[in-house]
Amino acid sequence: MKNKNLHNIKSSGFKTPDNYFESFDDELLAKLKTSNKLDGIKTTGFKVPNDYFETIDDTILNAVKNQRDTKVISLFTWKKVAYASAVAASIILMFNLVFNTSEELTFDSLETASIENYLAEEDFTSYELATLLTEEELNSEAFTNTNITEDSLEDYLLDNADIEDLLIE
Repeated sequence: MKNKNLHNIKSSGFKTPDNYFESFDDELLAKLKTSNKLDGIKTTGFKVPNDYFETIDDTILNAVKNQRDTKVISLFTWKKVAYASAVAASIILMFNLVFNTSEELTFDSLETASIENYLAEEDFTSYELATLLTEEELNSEAFTNTNITEDSLEDYLLDNADIEDLLIE
């Protein structure tokens, strides 16, 4: 079925009698005034059984009570979960014991930056840090005999100080 020229169709294909819409209201009102067809109807056509509304509650409750309970089978029983947990724990334990190749962590293997970050984050006071050092380590000669180049001093100041602190007023 080809619909190539649907946009060119001028009529809908339906016809109404002449002056139908002009006279429709008048004809309808005239029919309603002259004859009432509902006067001759004595019954509605529907009949309710005797004592229907008194016995409907009991009928519904009996129908609901007579239904058998369905058997519920759970997907995950306690036994299955326990077995799965035991298998998972044993696999994890096996991997940790057999494939554990990590070396022991010693103080020498720590990076200096990690230690500095830890000390900076913990907010130790200078007195708390001084208790960790001996008198020989705190000797002022150890600090005065250290040779610091200007480049390393400049790099340190640029990395750790604000520009406003470095400006001389």
